[in-house]
Amino acid sequence: MTIPGPNGASTATNAIAGGTFMAPVVQTGTINGGIHHHFPPPSTPATPRQLPRNAPHFTNRDTESAALDAARATGTSMMVLCGIAGVGTSALAAHWLHAQAASADIQLYADLTHTPGRRPEAVLQRWLRALGVERAPAQEADAVGLWRSLTADRAVHVLIDGAVDAEQVRPLIPSGPRSLTVITSRKFLWELAVDGALILPVNPLSRRDAVRLLCAVAGEPQAGDDASLPGAEALAEACANLPLPLVITGARVRARPGRRPFTFPARTAGSPPYLPQEHARMATTEALNVAYADLEPDAQRLYRTLGALPARTVDAELAAAVCEIPPAVADRLLQVLIDERLLDFVPGDSPEPRYRMNDAVRDHAKALDADTEQEREAALRRLCDWMLTRARHAQRLVTSAQATLLNPGPATGGPFEDTAAALAWLDEQEEDLLPVLKAAESAGWDDLIVGMVDAWWPYFLHRHPYKLWIDAHVIGVAAARRAGNAPALRQMLASGAIGLSARGHIARAVQWYEEVREGARTAGDTRDEGQALLGLGACHLESGQLDRARQRLEAAMSLWEACGYPRGVGLAEITLGEVCLAEANPTAAREHLASAHNRLTALGEAYEGARALALHGHARARSGETAEGIAELQLAIETITGSPRWHARALEWLGQAHQQRGDTATARTCWSEAADLHESLGRSTDASRLRALAAGQ
Repeated sequence: MTIPGPNGASTATNAIAGGTFMAPVVQTGTINGGIHHHFPPPSTPATPRQLPRNAPHFTNRDTESAALDAARATGTSMMVLCGIAGVGTSALAAHWLHAQAASADIQLYADLTHTPGRRPEAVLQRWLRALGVERAPAQEADAVGLWRSLTADRAVHVLIDGAVDAEQVRPLIPSGPRSLTVITSRKFLWELAVDGALILPVNPLSRRDAVRLLCAVAGEPQAGDDASLPGAEALAEACANLPLPLVITGARVRARPGRRPFTFPARTAGSPPYLPQEHARMATTEALNVAYADLEPDAQRLYRTLGALPARTVDAELAAAVCEIPPAVADRLLQVLIDERLLDFVPGDSPEPRYRMNDAVRDHAKALDADTEQEREAALRRLCDWMLTRARHAQRLVTSAQATLLNPGPATGGPFEDTAAALAWLDEQEEDLLPVLKAAESAGWDDLIVGMVDAWWPYFLHRHPYKLWIDAHVIGVAAARRAGNAPALRQMLASGAIGLSARGHIARAVQWYEEVREGARTAGDTRDEGQALLGLGACHLESGQLDRARQRLEAAMSLWEACGYPRGVGLAEITLGEVCLAEANPTAAREHLASAHNRLTALGEAYEGARALALHGHARARSGETAEGIAELQLAIETITGSPRWHARALEWLGQAHQQRGDTATARTCWSEAADLHESLGRSTDASRLRALAAGQ
């Protein structure tokens, strides 16, 4: 190739002799030989070490630790530590697992205490992402299968805190023989004994150890050596010898220099006995009353506000918003609550510290009546508005091409620097979405509910939490009905139906799409009617009703052509092409897919156009034009690599085309790569099928 210089003169000649292009090439002058462009390997994720830190004043659990050591020595790989609130099961579990760290390749942690009935699939998705799985499977069965595959040959130590029942735990148990699972619960969870678990009750400390712990936290270690110290003994007894109230009370004693350290009165003779649970609750409440009384007024207000809100985790930005204070002030007040052991750090990789109240503290804060009902409702509204504003920005940043009810157009400024940061924030808020929606429902804020569900679209689209997706949309649909907002109702039904269909609830998805269709007809909204018809066509294709699918898709195309919505026409043509392929009619499929590719590419929809091209290449190969089909599939794959599911489908079709041409070796390579992608998505059935093909079985 000759490069013209100034005034048309030739100044340089580029040529390549005897070489092949393997990737993008920058050429100057004559080059001889092959040219290879090597991309850097992907970065290796950090080894997860998620265990909470050791309690600084951990005191004498020698008997329980010895029982755990003995069980481990005999091959037991699962331990259940059970006891009443405040007894210290979590501290014991973390302390013992830290002592086993030398034999652990990976340490993972899940806190189920503050979200009763939390789905195992939500925990697994977080753990799988921590193990380097970029797109964790949404379906629980697929996530469990991938989790067991990834842990089969590793020594994985897992701490599951606050389990409610055995069925909540079983999907989270790693499969490898060198792995170790420790579970804490207020219940005995006897069912796990069937799985070989050691069930170990954890009792309150002895009187001597309780006094030693109290004195150590209070800064009076010498007094702790004298078990006859009357004031400390009385205070330890009032705390039921439970570590949590002992630590909180000891911290308050230490924070009051110059006062007599142990003046808590002993119980009077003849007073009625308490059940251990009631005694612990009363002791914890008394300790928290002391801690609360010594807080400065602003910290007291923040404490009460956090206890009354449905959000389970908090950072400085949230605290600032709900209390209408500067973030720097909120950060200082949170540190005050941390220092008083009224908040706990949330383990994780968040760039900003995040905190959580345990249940006993939350109940205490919520029971305080220093705020009016109007003040609590105002704080809740500020929380909802804060979450909605940030979620709207995330939506504009992550899915700007898909305008929803309240978020048209791209993001300009805002709290998130990029898509990754926006999705990370949505990940952090995942467990708070439903409680906040339910609180807003109780408050009667229907418009806010609709906006919140609508703004969470990027999280549903990218993370596929189908149960949360559906539950949130059920609340959103009800809110839109109560508000009498017909466009919002259609939006809630349409986006919710996508989640229903993906979850396999085809019949209910069809019902929702039909309601969207009827409402759109009544309103004369042809675009929404076409969207409903497209969804119905996809549902009928999924259920094998090809004639009905074709009817719905052709009706959608007709409506969108009439109203001038070419993107919708192109999307409908892609699905119609799949219908033709399912009917074993590749010639008709090629016509629809070629039209879809041309239309979507002209609109700048590169990804959607590549999907059409991949299907078109597959149809060409099935029609006998194998070489042409291979070329189109290879070209499409360059664009759809960001979607593991479509990448895997295209690789499978490419393998079929190579096999059809007699190139078995290349076909098996394609199938093996496709199997790896399916495995990363937790689609074990597809992965096994393709591995069998790759092995020539």
